[in-house]
Amino acid sequence: MTAPGRAAPPPPAGPERIAPAPAPRRLSAYAFAPPGTLELMVAALVRRSKLMAAIPLVITGLAVLAVIPRPRFYVARAAFVASEPQSMSGSLGALSSVASQLGVPALSAIASSSSSGSAQFYGDLLTSAAVLHAVATTHYDATHVGPFDGRPFQGTLIDYLDVKANTPGDAELSAMKTLGKSIVVVTVDRPTGVVRLDVKTKNRLLSALIARRLLDLTNDFNLSRRQTQAGAEREFDAKRTQAAADTLRAAEATLADFRASNIDFSRSPQLGTREAELQRRVTMDQQIYSTIAQRYELANIEAVRNTPVVTVLDAPEGLVEAQPRHTIAIVGAAFLFGLVIATLVVLRLERVTATT
Repeated sequence: MTAPGRAAPPPPAGPERIAPAPAPRRLSAYAFAPPGTLELMVAALVRRSKLMAAIPLVITGLAVLAVIPRPRFYVARAAFVASEPQSMSGSLGALSSVASQLGVPALSAIASSSSSGSAQFYGDLLTSAAVLHAVATTHYDATHVGPFDGRPFQGTLIDYLDVKANTPGDAELSAMKTLGKSIVVVTVDRPTGVVRLDVKTKNRLLSALIARRLLDLTNDFNLSRRQTQAGAEREFDAKRTQAAADTLRAAEATLADFRASNIDFSRSPQLGTREAELQRRVTMDQQIYSTIAQRYELANIEAVRNTPVVTVLDAPEGLVEAQPRHTIAIVGAAFLFGLVIATLVVLRLERVTATT
């Protein structure tokens, strides 16, 4: 027992007890690597160098086997601008103001209409169902090709695309959708009015034939539309010409009768006013008759005109380009992808080994 205020004496010396050390655990170097230690990661990759080489080589080999047999695509390019003949548009422009003054709204609307269609209109026309159906069902002969022009082909685009459908109508619809989405690309330059189209197939000659078919269909549509419209206008103008002629003859007869009944009307203000009114009516009827008669003659010319209205700027026959297959880029990307996969696999294996 110790006195108050004194420290307790130390315990008697004895043998010191030492805790046994834990058994050594076999761990790989990657187990002690702090996150992000580059040296230990490189060491792990070097230890499994065979796996690091095998995975990229296998993936690269598979990419080569997939790329080499892939066929090359050929793109045919064409450009055009569509417009009506200048002689017709100039005459209609001159007639527009006269028709407006004469109070003939229908004739004024026809005369003042634009001589050339909207460029966007032709862009939509090339991708319309009617044009795509005509292109898809046309028989093409692309058998005369060279050694670097793709495989020979003969038939419709339904045969080319190898469409599988329950009915012929479904096959045509499927071919039209593929044609509008994957084969034909239409771009419109609104400031200049130039319409450009690209056609991409696996046959050089087939691409050119499809592009030429699209140009022909556009021109045929313009010719048919112009001739149909001119024929309808010709029938209308023929009736209006006859009616205008009858009105003019009646006005001239009224003026002649008035002058025959009133030989000297210079001293009568009322008779002078009446004569001036009849003269103005005859003059107006003459202008109307001349305008409609001129329009009738123009409609006769347009109804039989068959000159092309599509001006081809770039012909597809000379602008068929072979698209690169990017074989080297694809193989290089496959090799890099294999390296990434191999790195992830090796690091995962090292972590699993370290924790077991």
